[in-house]
Amino acid sequence: MKYAIMSDAHANPQALETALADARKAHCGKFILLGDVTGYGYDPKRTLELVRKNFDVVLMGNHDSACVGLEPEWEVEANYNYDFDRMARELLTEEERDWLRGREYLHVENGFACTHGDFTRPQSWNYIFCCEEAVRNFFSRAESLMFCGHTHVAAIWEQTAKGVFRPKLEKRFMRPAMKVESVTFRLNPASRYIVNVGSVGYPRNDLCCSYGIYDADARRMTIRRLPFDFKSYVTEMLDRGLSLPGWLCQLLLAAQAG
Repeated sequence: MKYAIMSDAHANPQALETALADARKAHCGKFILLGDVTGYGYDPKRTLELVRKNFDVVLMGNHDSACVGLEPEWEVEANYNYDFDRMARELLTEEERDWLRGREYLHVENGFACTHGDFTRPQSWNYIFCCEEAVRNFFSRAESLMFCGHTHVAAIWEQTAKGVFRPKLEKRFMRPAMKVESVTFRLNPASRYIVNVGSVGYPRNDLCCSYGIYDADARRMTIRRLPFDFKSYVTEMLDRGLSLPGWLCQLLLAAQAG
């Protein structure tokens, strides 16, 4: 079985469709979304439609939780990152919001575990940015393989049989993907892994659409990195009167200065 593991679609249906088509070509048989259907992007309704049609498992993300009223309202109002989620409430029907509200925070199957943020407290939306944070998560679960998102940057940490904790392939994920890339490695049966699959619809410093393919039979993990269509993204955001994200403004200013 090949699993397509995606996260952080963030109301970007075009990027999600690109990732889904790529995963279909790779013959993925099951699709798992690690949360954040809403937030930041230009079309939460179409994105949710795609998610419900194509994914077998959909987990709760912090933006989804804010959108459907599960986060404290004072916190949602105080955090500008949730502005798009407050708008999405008006765009989604009551049935759609109820469906999002029913998402689980943790999913376990076939020897691996999935969550949006971290595994120590899935409902607290903590991040796994560094090896120290990864160590706490390794100790919180017994599975040999764990998938997360939330940071919007792909990353892999390994716990070896000797108890050494280390990042893997980190330099490969810190530069933009100018063409389609696959970063593939075999899982050592004596090791444990935490894999952050990156973001489908809202990249940050790696500036590409990213997701993971887990081949359970071959014990092989692949991070797929797809070029991100910035021009189309900017056009859609501006056409709908939405503010551009800070990282994209910086990118456009740098390009203009160059």
